[in-house]
Parts: sequence; C-alpha cells; structure tokens
Amino acid sequence: MTSRGLGLVIGHRGAPSHLPENTLPSFRRACRLGADSLETDLQMSRDGVLVLIHDTELSRTTDIALHGEFASRRSSRVIDRELVEGWFVDDFTLAELRTLNTADTRIPTFDELLLLLAEESQRAGRRIGLHAEVKHPSYFAAAGLPMARPVLETLRDHGLDRRGKRVWIQSFDEQFLRALSPMTELPLVQLLETDQPFTCASVASYADAIGPDRQLVLSSDRFETGLVAEAHRAGLVVFVWTLRGDARQARRFLDAGVDGVFSDDAAVALAARDLLTPA
Repeated sequence: MTSRGLGLVIGHRGAPSHLPENTLPSFRRACRLGADSLETDLQMSRDGVLVLIHDTELSRTTDIALHGEFASRRSSRVIDRELVEGWFVDDFTLAELRTLNTADTRIPTFDELLLLLAEESQRAGRRIGLHAEVKHPSYFAAAGLPMARPVLETLRDHGLDRRGKRVWIQSFDEQFLRALSPMTELPLVQLLETDQPFTCASVASYADAIGPDRQLVLSSDRFETGLVAEAHRAGLVVFVWTLRGDARQARRFLDAGVDGVFSDDAAVALAARDLLTPA
C-alpha cells in the first residue's frame, strides 16, 4: 500500500488512455502522471529476449499483416485452450519484431523498460514500482522458451531481484507461480478471472497477493463481494484490474479497501485517491 494507506495507482500497460499500450512513451507518460507503479506484459521472442507485448498473436498491435516477407509464418496455435490464428511472438527474433510498426514505435524489451524505470525514478525522486505479468508461461515453455529464469535474471541484472524493491511478478498461471515461489524472494501475484476457481487460503500458500477482475471485488462495480476482507484475513494484498478512466469507479474500489488499482489513466485514479486523503 502507499505510505498514506490509500492504495497504489498502477499504470496498466503504461498510460493507454494517452499513448499506445506497452510502449516506452506510454510507460514514461504514466510515470510523469504520477503512477506509483507500472504494469507490463512479458512474452518472449524466438531468440529468447523478453519483450513487452500483451497479445501473443501480433495482428492487433502491429502491422504484421502488411509484411509480405512474413506471410508464410501465419499459422494456428492453441493458447490457453483457445484456437488462435495469425502470427505469433515466439516465431520471430527480436530483430524481426523490430521491423514491425506498432503505433509509430517499436516493441520494447524488458531491459529497456527497467532502464526507463530507473531513469524516471531518479527524475521523480521516488522509487516507481513494477508489476511484471508473465504471459502464457506454459505455452512458451512448450515452445522451448521457459520464462522463469530469464525474468529473474533480468531483474537481478538491474538490482531488482530482492524484496523491498517494489517489484511484483504476476501471472494467471497458478502452476507457474507455484514453481516460481521457491526460486525468488520477490512477492508474487495470482491474477484471477471471474470464472477461475480459487481460495484465498490456497493462494496464500505460494503467493503474496491476488489480482482479481474488478467484478470479483464489486459486483456491477457497486456491491462489495467480501473478497477484499477475506484476502486480507489470509494475509494477501489485493490489486484490482482494470479501471478505464472513470474517477467515480476508482473511488468506489479504493473505498472498498483494495491495496491497489490497475488503471489505464493514472491521473484519474490519483485524483480519485486524493479525494480520500485526510485533510
């Protein structure tokens, strides 16, 4: 939680209400807006480089369909039990991914984000935190690209592999987090969708926090479900996702006692939090 105990404001994929998601300009904007922490998505290129992109299939956020030289790489994959057709991150080297246009900028690497984080923390005179989501780790492991050690080694290279550095590693993949738990002292976040079975007591055995879909915290964004209190009793921190820029919505979740909110517009969530600050 913040020093004021009012909940962290986490820039979800940077500041996508202002600039394209998971790009260095977007992350920098989130820092300048005052976000307490940045959230990013980690996937892996064919040559084993951690890159920042949400979708494993490249069509939504890049111009891959316009690159005739890559037409033969179009294929179908099963990702999280869903059949997906298109072009996939793990079929391309970093150099090839750099040739794709993604909103007039290039796909960044995890290293580049950590350098930006250090620079912006120094500029702001405060340590800006990081929530790193490992996307589809079982899929990448099956493709010969296990992600756990590269993530931990990259954080270590930047001096961010210990508790107290405001770094959280998160995933929807329970088995991945269970395997990661004995490998690191960094706090882990079990992300939760609405149809995902779990108990707070079970999660507390391998993770430090839950990151629930907001409907698990407030049904219809209004009525408390009791999850926050249950998680706190189990010793878990609660980070809720994702707020889209509605100050009233942010206020309701902060009032519900969550320890942090993932927001597409940090400025809006910060304004809502300021209204809760004691005079």
